Amino acid sequence: MSSHPLDTEIIRSLNGDRPDAALLTQAFRRPDGTPDALRCGEFLVAGRERAELLLRKVLGLRGVTDPGAQQAVARAAVDDVLSWRVRLTGAEAVAVLLAADDVKTVFVYAGTSELSMCDAVDRVHGVRLVNGRGDKESAFMAAGASLLEPNRGVAILHGARGLTNAAGAVADARRNEAGTLFIVGMPSTSSARFLPPHGEDDLLGGMAAFADWIWQASAIPDDPGRQREAARRFVAQLRDGLTTSAQPPTRPAIFGVPQDVAEQRWIPVEDLMRAPAAPQRLIDLDQPAFDAAFRELRHADKPLFLIDDYALRHPGLREALDDICGLLGAPVLQLRYRRGPMLFERLQTSEVANFAGWLNQFSPVHNDLVQACDLLVTVEDRNLYERTAGRLPSCRKIAINTDPEKVLKNEYLDADDVLVIGDSPGVLSRLADRLRHTGHTRTEPWWPHEEVRAAARVTPEPADPWIEEGRGAVAGALAGVLAGWDTPVLVDDSQMFGGLLSEHYDDLPPGLRVFGGHGGFVGGGLSYAVGLAVADPRARVMCTLGDQGFTNSFQGLVAAVQERAPVLFVVCNNGRSVSLTKQALASFGGTETGRAYLSNVAGFSYCQVAAAFGMPAERVPIPIGGQEDELRRAISELPDILARAAAANGPALVELVLPADPEVWRGIWITQGFEQRTAVPV
Repeated sequence: MSSHPLDTEIIRSLNGDRPDAALLTQAFRRPDGTPDALRCGEFLVAGRERAELLLRKVLGLRGVTDPGAQQAVARAAVDDVLSWRVRLTGAEAVAVLLAADDVKTVFVYAGTSELSMCDAVDRVHGVRLVNGRGDKESAFMAAGASLLEPNRGVAILHGARGLTNAAGAVADARRNEAGTLFIVGMPSTSSARFLPPHGEDDLLGGMAAFADWIWQASAIPDDPGRQREAARRFVAQLRDGLTTSAQPPTRPAIFGVPQDVAEQRWIPVEDLMRAPAAPQRLIDLDQPAFDAAFRELRHADKPLFLIDDYALRHPGLREALDDICGLLGAPVLQLRYRRGPMLFERLQTSEVANFAGWLNQFSPVHNDLVQACDLLVTVEDRNLYERTAGRLPSCRKIAINTDPEKVLKNEYLDADDVLVIGDSPGVLSRLADRLRHTGHTRTEPWWPHEEVRAAARVTPEPADPWIEEGRGAVAGALAGVLAGWDTPVLVDDSQMFGGLLSEHYDDLPPGLRVFGGHGGFVGGGLSYAVGLAVADPRARVMCTLGDQGFTNSFQGLVAAVQERAPVLFVVCNNGRSVSLTKQALASFGGTETGRAYLSNVAGFSYCQVAAAFGMPAERVPIPIGGQEDELRRAISELPDILARAAAANGPALVELVLPADPEVWRGIWITQGFEQRTAVPV
């Protein structure tokens, strides 16, 4: 049995005497001898068997080696604790259940309704309570903490002003499929009907568009029987919320706790011992859709796989994709976003041998490849509609997805096409196994792989080679820092800068995890990065920001400095919203120097803001497209500047000052969707 955080407290309570049941249970009492409900809950939440195993382990450490004696003493101690008839407050039950679900960090910006939950979480073992210094920031940080692993972080938010302030973060977490729980402190049930300042009628119901799972506790019943039923429901619902948010497609859940429900002592400790329901299987592999998908693959001569970056969130996806595409000789393309946020995680050929690169609708080679396939297989599609993906071929299609609504909204499946709903790595692996078993495999790719891979890099607006060299040097310097970290993570909250980096994705190190902003919330990435770094000490985080993103999010630096979060913030300051300037010029005309509303704030210094928070910060002009000697000097100095910032004990910031000149950003950001594009592909 693995170590339990109560081990040390139980051992300390023994005081060197030969352990017996009464001595063992001292760890679950307060200094005045009364039961400590929180400790009792921690002890019993995993069930009687686990509680007895814990005590038997402790007894063994203290010299009781006879198994029969261990079992007798442990059983008597558990019976003793249960005989106390301990009741937990709602807040204590929340804290115990979060710890039992392996939540590592809780982010909070407390109001009156949440104080009891903050106190309980602060006392429970194994969970770190972090003041996010804002409800919106706390919600973003909880979502960021849960990007690598669902529910590694959760947030406690104030209702109603805290939740309404964090509504954008909740919506963004949903679109980014961050599996986290938002616990909302509600007004007391006795005052809620009067709509106090921190209350709104049906507040959680109004958030239903942003979270699929919402539950709010009702008033505590006076009748003992109904109260016991309500206690069991409270515990079951919290467990269900945590399970649901962790189930692919992961997304946030909202759990509302009125202040009186949190503060009153009404939940029997034994009700925490009820085993949570087993999670439902995502897919029945005998379903007709799976069989139909197998038949389509078996008869296809030229299958092609097209994935969205959401697929890469699923453990085992790369291995499963490599296996099945190797068996079929099929190419894999990945959707590339060319406007708005543009940097997202991408496959590498070292992971999937048949990966052919970003889907490039500007290349006739790629267009011919897509139109030539006789079976298109999409994996975890969220945004493969014509505006982003171009016109998909008219051949038969298979969609493998955990979120069928997102596929159907994109309108490319016909009635005879196949939609397999379920865990995509599992579906792909089972399909590969069946193909292998029946001998329906091919040894050679059907597609000209070298030509197709080269075509992935064709651009509709080639930049000057000297400009391209400068852009590549900037991307290479960042890649060099990331390559030196054991577990690198890049969180992007930019547009043009992210597009620049995506142009040079092949320079980024293998194994890098990349998270971009699918929700389009400019200013969320900074707090996402802080939450991830705080909650997961295994990760080292770089956060790339646009100047607008930094301006809208620098409040998150407070918690970054407070927690000494190991985040290297890299801000691209190009003087204005270059993306919107380009869009406006294409749509409405005018000049590049107009539209002052798209310019940065004069005199606002990102480095000075960071320094005021106590962070190391450096400003580096990178004159891409300018004088050769100045650019080469800046590029030669950049790796050392980034290395110094990365070595800081806590967060650090590097501001890259890049030109706003449209020629510097040529080829990045398209001004028309592919359903509007009239230009002939290059």
